[in-house]
Amino acid sequence: MADKKVAEATASDLIPFDDDLLSAGTGLEEASADDYAIPFLRVLQSMSPQLKKSDGKYIQGAEEGNLFNTVTETVYDGTQGVALIPCAYKKKFIEWIPRENGGGLVDDSHPASILKQCKKDDKGRFILENGNQIAETAEYYCIVAQDEGAPEQVLLSLTSSQLGFSRRWNTMLNNARVQNAKGETVPAPMFSYMYNLTTIPQSNDQYSWMGLSVEKTRPTPMPLAMAALDFMKAARSGAVEVKQEQEGATASADAGEEEVPF
Repeated sequence: MADKKVAEATASDLIPFDDDLLSAGTGLEEASADDYAIPFLRVLQSMSPQLKKSDGKYIQGAEEGNLFNTVTETVYDGTQGVALIPCAYKKKFIEWIPRENGGGLVDDSHPASILKQCKKDDKGRFILENGNQIAETAEYYCIVAQDEGAPEQVLLSLTSSQLGFSRRWNTMLNNARVQNAKGETVPAPMFSYMYNLTTIPQSNDQYSWMGLSVEKTRPTPMPLAMAALDFMKAARSGAVEVKQEQEGATASADAGEEEVPF
């Protein structure tokens, strides 16, 4: 299999097209939400298959700490970061078959009360009586909005050691304010501002991994805000189909529920 290269989306990827040809449509008019897979935005860890030359998922030039789009296979420099517009947030409690037992999704619609039926194992994981794991998962429906290239919808799914980051980002989002037409200061929709998402090294007594950091950068331009509003409505209504993916064994995944430095 030929090596895949780190992709760099640029404005030159968008070609001019004749209006008469555009009027015919895209050819995907009969596709439904079930026919699409929203990309996940992942942090590449030291054990990620994209870093192993012997793995079919290897991407030439990818490095630990890069951010990775699982569908387009675009790799972003984790130090420079990626421009994100958060559009919607969901908390899920997902039941998985543990990786050591073969892995696989069982149910992604459990209520929070499912945790009362669990016991913690020696890795800090919530385990049901049937042996399956419940992963508390924070999902951010976002738009990647780099200066170059077309905006892209992605899902940032956080669990385990990344939940500490999620709580801090939620606090930042909750504290954001805007001014309404009457000049009043009001809570801001989460898509009102753009953020730069970067990766940082983190560790505890047992593991080290690449975690996340975020910084608010600027107000979201109106065209992108309108696109973000549409994405938020679609996510809330359930129109966005999420095909849950179980991450491979990494130090981050095995770090349990322990709070880590931010």
